Amino acid sequence: MFLLSWGCLAHGADKSAAAPGPVARDGPFDCLIEPSRTVEIRSPVTGVIDKLFVTRGSMVKQGAPLVKLDSTVESAAAELALYKSQMNGALRSAESRVAHAESKARRKTDLAASNFASTQDREDAEADAAVARADVLAAKETQQLAKLEYAYASAQLGLRSIHSPFDGVVVDQAMNVGDLAQPGESNVFIVKLAQIDPLRVKAILPLALYPRVKLGQKADVIPEKPMEGHYAATLTMVDKVIDAASGTFQVRMELPNPKGALPGGLKCVVALW
Repeated sequence: MFLLSWGCLAHGADKSAAAPGPVARDGPFDCLIEPSRTVEIRSPVTGVIDKLFVTRGSMVKQGAPLVKLDSTVESAAAELALYKSQMNGALRSAESRVAHAESKARRKTDLAASNFASTQDREDAEADAAVARADVLAAKETQQLAKLEYAYASAQLGLRSIHSPFDGVVVDQAMNVGDLAQPGESNVFIVKLAQIDPLRVKAILPLALYPRVKLGQKADVIPEKPMEGHYAATLTMVDKVIDAASGTFQVRMELPNPKGALPGGLKCVVALW
């Protein structure tokens, strides 16, 4: 087990780091500082990598572009769908036929009322108007379908660009421009991201402390050398199942790291306030 002298660590702490809080109530205990989450970025579709906007070590913001796949075909399909969705000729033609057919139907109705036109002529004119109105409805449905096809084509095009799901750092890069990216966990990832603000601190505590450990409780974390300083963390998770073999349980803490001063993967010691 990893052990550090609490007194020696505190003596060498950097005064610029977070100042220690009240006198520790319990501890110190060994702990491990990890990224709060890591994710392997894979493509949702099969495609050749056209651009990589990051490399190993790059800091990224949530929503920042990471990878762009070749999208020549998808871009053309989206442009075609957009053009079709903006076509109004068929609808305007159908609306003009409706106006003419309804005007004709009104005249026939007036003439039939004055016995200057037959009932058959009036009914034919009304039928023509009804057909014209149906043509308008069909034109509107076709236009709406074209808009949906454009939305689908745009969504397909959007899958060719991959963005960062959170603020973090690129910790590994497995593919390069020109490589074929494929979906699925069995395939190679493109890049791996880690979120280091906040960091996650894990510690194993003895069963005797279980009644006293509470969510939201504060803790004082000191990382291993050569890192120095005290860092305040907050308890965010307490195991609900005890390890009967060792008589211990795990807790997790959240450690703010806004400037990225601490890397993930450090051993540490922690005392609970």
